[in-house]
Amino acid sequence: MNRSSTIRLTLCVFGALIPTSGLLAQAATPATKEEAIVLAPFTVSVEGSNGYKVSTATTATRTNTALIDIPQTVDVITKEFWNDVGATTFDQSFRYVANTYVRNRNAGSGDGVNLRGFETNGSISVDGVRLGSNHRDLSAYERLEVVKGPPSAVQGRAGGTGLLNYILKKPELGQDGTMLKYSFSTDQYDGQSNRIEFDTNISFDHSRKFAARVAGAWQNGNDYIKFQKRKVEALSPSFKWQIGPKTELVVVTELLKLTTPNREEGHGFAVYPVKLRKLVPIFNNATDPITALNLPYDFNIIGPGGQDKSTTASGTLFFTHQFTDWLFFRQVGNLRSFTNNQFSFTGEDNTKTLVNSQYTGGINSRRGSTAQGDLIAKYHFRDIVTGTTMVGYSYDDGFSHGTNYSGLPSAPFNQLDMVAIKASGYSAAFYSGRTVPVLNRSSETTNNSYSLGKFIQQDLGLFNDRLLITGGLRSDHDVSQTSNLVNNTTAAATNTTLNSFRYGVTYKFSPILALYAVKSVQNDATRTIQRYNGLLAGDPRLTEFFTVSPLSNLKEIGIKGEAFSGRMSYALNYWEMTRQGSVVNILANGTSQGSPVTFGTQTEIQGAKSKGFEFSAYGSITNRLSLIANYTKMTTSQAFTGQQNSVGYSVAAGTTTIPIRFAPTWNGNVFMKYSFRDTKNEGFEVKAGLSAIGPFLAQITNFGLTKIPQNQKSVDLGASYRWQKYDFDLMVTNVTNAPFLVTRDQPPRTVRLSVATRF
Repeated sequence: MNRSSTIRLTLCVFGALIPTSGLLAQAATPATKEEAIVLAPFTVSVEGSNGYKVSTATTATRTNTALIDIPQTVDVITKEFWNDVGATTFDQSFRYVANTYVRNRNAGSGDGVNLRGFETNGSISVDGVRLGSNHRDLSAYERLEVVKGPPSAVQGRAGGTGLLNYILKKPELGQDGTMLKYSFSTDQYDGQSNRIEFDTNISFDHSRKFAARVAGAWQNGNDYIKFQKRKVEALSPSFKWQIGPKTELVVVTELLKLTTPNREEGHGFAVYPVKLRKLVPIFNNATDPITALNLPYDFNIIGPGGQDKSTTASGTLFFTHQFTDWLFFRQVGNLRSFTNNQFSFTGEDNTKTLVNSQYTGGINSRRGSTAQGDLIAKYHFRDIVTGTTMVGYSYDDGFSHGTNYSGLPSAPFNQLDMVAIKASGYSAAFYSGRTVPVLNRSSETTNNSYSLGKFIQQDLGLFNDRLLITGGLRSDHDVSQTSNLVNNTTAAATNTTLNSFRYGVTYKFSPILALYAVKSVQNDATRTIQRYNGLLAGDPRLTEFFTVSPLSNLKEIGIKGEAFSGRMSYALNYWEMTRQGSVVNILANGTSQGSPVTFGTQTEIQGAKSKGFEFSAYGSITNRLSLIANYTKMTTSQAFTGQQNSVGYSVAAGTTTIPIRFAPTWNGNVFMKYSFRDTKNEGFEVKAGLSAIGPFLAQITNFGLTKIPQNQKSVDLGASYRWQKYDFDLMVTNVTNAPFLVTRDQPPRTVRLSVATRF
């Protein structure tokens, strides 16, 4: 579908929607002018500091809605909290969020976030626009909203089991100012980094009509893993035009140029260093040959040469208009382009000190556009019933092209000897002279896709809004085709129309205490998937496929409330979530055309389920003490495929289910900040955080399933001082320098010192 077709489609959709809204108005009495708040359904206001408490969110309902009125769990993380913990990267953005863990801390090839035990992919949006996975820097964002469970009734396709929605910084009318910040960090292994951030807001006249904002960052340094670099060039210009009292235009752009570690070399699915091996029972013994080497925490078997260079260019336009006191409209358009250039050596055998090595890499690019619109009617009937009806559409199209390469390094680097690497002092000189004589193209694919979604959401308030009833229904038509250019076959395809829905109810005992229940179901498109990937050209396994039809189902009941004179919000819930037709990628070693390879096997998992209790609290206990705290107790299960030959985990005969991989049985977080500042807001603040997890089932390369039986914890400590317009901050993360392994490990002890000023 070309761009002119997209425009015609947009006009046709709203040609149908606007008359519908007129019928709604005729059937109800419009709200009075005094009750209307201009642009309120769409405007995300910059809330004043009240500890870490946030009152509203946009992700679960597509409109700016009070959290206590949303019958689903939504965690909100603000830039104030990011600043306190020193967060700048994707994985750090949801640190201290309940039951949420990163799959890939650099998020290069996929967002891969575990929510309530389920790994979500394709589950990231920016201001409600689903952009897909890419590297990101937090200098561009105001906050992050995390939805637990299917969001598709209003938000469209996502990971099925959750959604991460980042809110970009936008101009503020009538304000002028600049924030400038410098940070220096160093870790336990001398990985040092320098970073500069800035954020400038400018109002162009006194009529409060025009404003611009530019935020960005520059960073240069080393990662804690040996030989890995991190460079950041980030810029996010934005512009706001208050065309009239009821009309607003905002344009926001995001420009990134990044060099980051391309994955967890020396950690995770590569070779575990000694600190991590002591967490794994099958490794924690004197006879294990790699454990005996006492590999350091920053060990990187592949040496220099691993890198991930990416660029992001994205622009989003928001046009918002209030037709009347009761009828609101928003049109959003987005254009985006992403490129990624990744090359790395591999060496991934946790059983031997002499391992096969391979050089792999890829050049990938994608581009896309989105147009989505929302029409909202707010009304009431004789002061008995209040209602909000929202209808809308979303159109997305995209194209991507990816080429992957692989080859064998020259001898003796085709077989890396860890004993020899240790004897060299883990130096870069050991790898001098390493070349790759032949670099073969292992795969080349293109993907063309488009999707059209239509949705309606109805909210009713009864008994002076004490009883809130909400329901949403969405229909999506998805079309995509992935072509394998190596053998001219279709590697994956979708062409289907599916419906997703959500309905919920909230009963408010008082304005600060509510009981809620929700059921949310998301159907995802049936997909034909290539069973193996990353194989050399000509491998017969490239022609093997299978089909899945993912389905996510959430049932949740809970209590939401406020305490300490409204300074603190809290929630307690019980959920059950099932996911069918899901796919996991399992790494395996083998030989293709006489060459050793590591390839991913796509395996379908039917009937995965998680259930449990979750408690969370966020805000301020007093005017001086801010708090984020949460605790989760969870049980999980998934079908046992029988393909996981396990050394460290015993599966009884006849067993049909096992726990979901990388899903701790319990987890808890607490972060506190106490202020000693005076009436001029000058003086000290101290802060401390603790994260802890219980046992879980892991997937270990070359060993299959194994249980991590130990409880793990991580401690952060810090202090800050404000003097006039200057803020000085010292933060030490992972104070005890302990490993913290879920799907990936965390960095070692890191000290960050920053100074910021505003003018």
